[in-house]
Order: sequence, then structure tokens, then C-alpha cells
Amino acid sequence: MTKDLENLINLIFMSSASSFLLSGNSISQPEKIALHVAQSFLCKDTKKNNLFCNNCHSCNLFSANSHPDIKVIERSKDRTQIQIKQIREASDFIYSTPLIANKKIVLILRADKLNFFAQDTLLKSLEEPPENLKFILTTSLPYRLKPTVLSRLTHYKLNPEMHRLNRDSNNDGFIDINENDYPEECWNKEEVMRLFDNLVSLKGREIINYLIKDKDKDNLLIKLNWLSKIIEESILIHFTETLSDTPFAQLSKEIKNTLDTHTLICLYDEILPVINSLQTNENLNYDFQTAAISY
Repeated sequence: MTKDLENLINLIFMSSASSFLLSGNSISQPEKIALHVAQSFLCKDTKKNNLFCNNCHSCNLFSANSHPDIKVIERSKDRTQIQIKQIREASDFIYSTPLIANKKIVLILRADKLNFFAQDTLLKSLEEPPENLKFILTTSLPYRLKPTVLSRLTHYKLNPEMHRLNRDSNNDGFIDINENDYPEECWNKEEVMRLFDNLVSLKGREIINYLIKDKDKDNLLIKLNWLSKIIEESILIHFTETLSDTPFAQLSKEIKNTLDTHTLICLYDEILPVINSLQTNENLNYDFQTAAISY
């Protein structure tokens, strides 16, 4: 473990925050580092820099994956996303008393897999967490979390050159988002600005009628997801005045300089219900889905 990583874990351990987000690629191993942070919080005999001792009863239970004071949430193998049911099922754990340690940990691995409804449900606990609970989320794609969720998390960006468990670690298949993940027109600045100019004058069904060129639901969903991410990023820039390291950053800055926050939020609210309908009603045809949405 690098010295920088030890210092980072100590910083997190000493923080008064209740909810943390560790983001980074597979080289910086956010999931494994999150487990180290969780074990340090649960350890009964922490060492220098607040690292876990690996010898106490609590550490032994943790190593055996049987510690009663940690709840790990991740995407099921038969699902593409983390479901709202998984967050609801954690409710009893969240509001119960620790059994062994002084704290309890909810660890959400690859939190970008949380679906829309799961993120909303999680937000309620993030807003008013029990005093003895720590949330630790990991992701390689922080911009896929809703701005309202991100605003409740203390975000630590892992530097693969500094924050590594093993200096010999290599990339084990992490694929970051790039321009090829979205249609070519999504990256043409002039077309994107023209698109937003047209969209802000429309509402609900009109937006879909404007966006869709054919009846390809999958292609529409890709475009809508891209559009929502651009808007999320623009709203964040409005409030933080800082650019993230996502591929959307420069485009989002242009949008932010063109449209006010209220307009962006209204447009975001129009698009999200359509995305949710397309994601949750995959067996319904396109006409039925859009007609079923109440605007």
C-alpha cells in the first residue's frame, strides 16, 4: 500500500462526513480500497494512520465475510442494474444498532449501476443517516449518479499513480466511457447547441417527437441518456463552477453558458420520465410506452 493511500484512508477515517464516494479506474481499484476503508471503520484496534489491525475479532469476522455490521450492495449477476428492492431491503440494517463495532457500514459497489428509482430511495437515507452509520460508494463513472445523490457524498477521486494497494497492479479490463459510446452527432458542438436551442421551447411528447428519427427504442434510449448526462453536468457546473473529467465537460460548459439553471432543470424533468419508461417497460412497444406517459 502506498503512503499516499494510507494518508487518504486516514483522511476519510477522520472525516466527520457520513457518506463517501470513491471514484477511479481499475488501476486505482476503488472497490478494494473501499473494503480497506470499511474494515478500518469496523476495526476495534486500529493502528497508525487509522489502518485496521487485521488481528481483532472484528477484523477476523470481516476477513471471513461474516461481519454483522457491514452491508454490501452490488448488482446481481442476473440484472443489469442495482434494483430499488436491494436498497429497501437494507433499511432494517441501516436503522439498527451495531452488534460488534462502534459503527455500521453500507458499502455500495459500482454505484453507477443504481437505477433511477434505487438512487431516489438511497437519497432518503443519505439525507438523514443514523449517527453510527457510514455509507461508502464506489464507481468508475461518477457522472452516472444523479446530481442530488452526488451532492450528499464526500467525493474522493483516486489517483492511480498515488492511491494504489499494489504498485504492480495493472488494468484488468476497465473501459471508461468515450465518444464511441454515443452517436456521432452527440459530439458535434454546433449540432448540440442547435439541439438545445430547439429543445428548450418544447415539452413532454414534443421532445420525443423532435428527438426520434425512427422507431428504434434502443437508439432513442442511448440519445436520451446522453442528453440527460449533458444536462446533469451543466447543472453541476452552474453550482460548483468546476469542470469534471468526463467527456461531457466542455459541451456542458457551453450549455451552462447558454441556458439558465431553471431551464436546464425543467428540461431534465421532462426527459427523465421517458428514460424510466423505456428502461422499465422493455416488453412494451414504443407507441404504447410514450402514450402511457402523462405530461
